[in-house]
Amino acid sequence: MNGRAFKLGTFSKAGGKPFAAILLDDTAVDLAGAAAASGRKLSSTASLQDLLEDWDANFASLQEIAAFLDKEKPAAAAVSSLTALPPIGRPGKMFYAAQNFQEHVDEMLRSGMTPKEGPKFTGDKSTSKPYLFLKASSTLAGANDDIEIPRELKRIDWEAEIACAISKPGKHIKGERALDHIAGWMTTNDVSARDLQIRADRPGLRSDWLNGKSHDKFAPMGPYLVPKAFIKDHMKLFIRLTVNGAVKQNGNTSQFIFTPEEQIEYASGILSLQSGDIFVCGTCGGVGQGTNTFLNVGDVMETEVEGLGKMTNKFVAEKG
Repeated sequence: MNGRAFKLGTFSKAGGKPFAAILLDDTAVDLAGAAAASGRKLSSTASLQDLLEDWDANFASLQEIAAFLDKEKPAAAAVSSLTALPPIGRPGKMFYAAQNFQEHVDEMLRSGMTPKEGPKFTGDKSTSKPYLFLKASSTLAGANDDIEIPRELKRIDWEAEIACAISKPGKHIKGERALDHIAGWMTTNDVSARDLQIRADRPGLRSDWLNGKSHDKFAPMGPYLVPKAFIKDHMKLFIRLTVNGAVKQNGNTSQFIFTPEEQIEYASGILSLQSGDIFVCGTCGGVGQGTNTFLNVGDVMETEVEGLGKMTNKFVAEKG
């Protein structure tokens, strides 16, 4: 890919309103100001989500803006001085892949999170299709936000993952064309309440995805969106997670059972995808459920995907 690499993010200053920014290395420039100074036109500078709706044209302008900023060296803010917000603030749909790494399939079988009776998915994709569930977009949190542990819950778990943002809408998208519908990639975590994921009062219904996945701030994401053009191979990125400095997950996207492209093909065969939809593509082995080890108040979770940035989230007691 020719041209200056850049990232995009949504940030705020202390007490200020959110703003979209273009990032060169570790500095951020307000996107509206950068577009005006460079004389380049974008369809919108209000939010990254708005940019996705005409992504191809906007990306070409963003490349020119990045080249201008690299040459002119305008005033910029250190990313560390800003509050990182979820890059895409209002996704219409958030799709999550369940058990999409062999190690994770195996550890969930061992831990009893798979029914004892009936056929079991053991990771053989030739006999199955992607398994996706929806998580409420209201669960989004910033890359460095504190996350409250809901009262009375004891089994809060981590799932480090890579996410992609959809730009081009579509239905019945073929896997070989799926990348044409992706704007870029993000680091994220599917925080989970294992206490509630399987309902003891309704065992016949098995997983309760709403109760187990959609508590407030259970989807930290960011700190930025990296355009797909700057990721050489999304199928060769490490995924790493630590809790209080101890490594818990250390996998690679090369271990996906179903690729992001296959997930997009599957989901778009069910319903239309829209600009701003997000796919969270599955976690590797090493979740807390596998060793009966869970998050407590005061724990610090760090989630990193190669080239996509690191999140640092502290777990705190629920207020009120």
